[in-house]
Amino acid sequence: PRTIVAAGILGGVSFLATQKAVYFDLALGVALVGDAALSQRYRAGIARGAWLLLGWSLPIAAYCLVFGGGDPARVALHLAFGPVEVATTGDDVYQNLRAYVWQTLARNNLLYLFCFAGLLLEVGRLRTLDGRRRIAVLFTLVVTAFVFAHNQPWPYVFIMALPFLALWSTTFLDRVAERMPLAALALVGVAIAASFLRNVQILHIDNHAQLQLVARGDSLVGPRHVYFDGVGMLPNRQEPSLLWLDHKYVLKTRREKQESEAYRIFAAAPPKVILWSYRMDAIRPVVEPLIRQSYVAVGPNLRVAGRRLRADRPESFTVPYAGQYQLYDAAGRLVAGQVGVDGRVLTPPARLAKGATTVTLRGDAPEAWLLPIGSYGGLGRGPDDRTLFEGVYD
Repeated sequence: PRTIVAAGILGGVSFLATQKAVYFDLALGVALVGDAALSQRYRAGIARGAWLLLGWSLPIAAYCLVFGGGDPARVALHLAFGPVEVATTGDDVYQNLRAYVWQTLARNNLLYLFCFAGLLLEVGRLRTLDGRRRIAVLFTLVVTAFVFAHNQPWPYVFIMALPFLALWSTTFLDRVAERMPLAALALVGVAIAASFLRNVQILHIDNHAQLQLVARGDSLVGPRHVYFDGVGMLPNRQEPSLLWLDHKYVLKTRREKQESEAYRIFAAAPPKVILWSYRMDAIRPVVEPLIRQSYVAVGPNLRVAGRRLRADRPESFTVPYAGQYQLYDAAGRLVAGQVGVDGRVLTPPARLAKGATTVTLRGDAPEAWLLPIGSYGGLGRGPDDRTLFEGVYD
C-alpha cells in the first residue's frame, strides 16, 4: 500500500500542476483495479483503489487548506468543476479541432500502426500477461482513449499518450520478425526514412519573427514597467492582469465590451507597451477608443505609449504611462525641438502625468514621435505582420 499511496500523492501533485494530469490519475486507478479484477482478486482491487485515492487526496486537501483561506471548500469546488467545465463546454468556441487528430494520424501513420498493432496484440492476451505488464497495457488504453477523445485536441495533447503507446511498437515488429525478419527490418527502415523526410520538410519553418518581436518588446519594458499582449510572451516582465486571450476570452471580451476585463485594463491600468498580434486585432473594436490617442506603433506588431506629432498641429494625447518623454524621429534618433503641453512649452525630456492632454510639436522638425525615454533604433518600420502567430499547429 505504501507504493500505491506514494503514487497517489504524486498523481495529486501532478493534478495541481496541470488538471489534464487527471487522465494519468484515472488511468492508473483503472489499471490497478482492472489488473486485480482480471485476476479475480476483487478485494485487492478495491483496496488498491482506496489507497490510491487516499494518496491523491492528501496534496489536494493540503492545497485547499493552505490556499483556500477561510473558504477551502470554494477552492475544492473550483478544482473539481473547472476540468468538468472544460470537458463539457471546452469545444463550444472552437471549430474543427478534431482535424488535429486526423492530422497526427495521417502524418505519422506508419508509426501509429506499429503502436496500435502492438497494443492490440497485448490486449489479445491480456489475461495471461504478468501483473506489471497488464497494468501498463490497461494504463495505455485508458490514457490513449482520453487523449484522442479530448474535446480540445491541440497537437501538444498527444504527447500525453505517445510515450505509453511507444512501449508497444516493438511488440508488433517482434511478431513480424519471428516470421519475416527482412520485412521487419524494411518496416523499420521505411519508418525512419519517412520520419527524417518529414523533419527535412519542416526545418525551413521557424519562429524567428516571433522571437524578434519578443526581443524588441523586452528591450522596451523595464523591470518596473507593465506590458500587455494577452498571452504572456514576456515571462520576466509584469502584466496588468492574468487575462489569457484565447478564443473563449476573445468572444467574452467582445460580448462584454466596456464591462470586459480587457477594457478595464486599458481604462484603469494601461500598460507602457503592447505586443500586437491577431488576438489584439480580434478585440480591437472594444479597446480601440482607449488606444487610439494613447499608443503609437514603433515597429511591426509593437505599440508604445506615445503620440506621432506634426509641426504646429495640436494633437490629443491621453497619456497612459506617467514618465519622462522625449522626441524621436522615424529611425529612433533624438529630435531637437519643444512640445506644447496644454499651453505650456516644454523642452524634452519632459515629464508627463497620466491623463488627457493636448500636445503640439514646436521647432524645425516637420514631424516627431513623443515617446517614453528609451532606445528605439533598429525596431523597424512597416505594417503589422498579420500572420505572425497563425498556423503554428499546421
